[in-house]
Amino acid sequence: MDGHRFVVWDADGQPLGAFADFDTAHEWAHGRMRQALTRLPLTVDDRVAKVSRRLSHARCELVAWAEFAVLPGCDLPSLHRPSTATADSTPAHEHHDHRHPHPSRAVRSPRGSA
Repeated sequence: MDGHRFVVWDADGQPLGAFADFDTAHEWAHGRMRQALTRLPLTVDDRVAKVSRRLSHARCELVAWAEFAVLPGCDLPSLHRPSTATADSTPAHEHHDHRHPHPSRAVRSPRGSA
């Protein structure tokens, strides 16, 4: 379904088809709705515009999505953790105390004195 923005779903949440444009997806869903064994209602989702069309024999309605709550993230580790992470899961760059410069990193003057 890559590259196809409009997805048609059945009442069980099974994807039935994906389309590049809304008109084609909408028309196809109306045709599919008339087929035997199709679980209604069908939904045509546009995840970019955050709207859907919900189709049943009684109506074809527009559903605008609304974000009513934002919940905290999960407790699983980050997917982008560096591969050199330590066993305690503290990122390597946080193990060094940045308040005290390392003596081997002293800046030397171009004339040879520190």
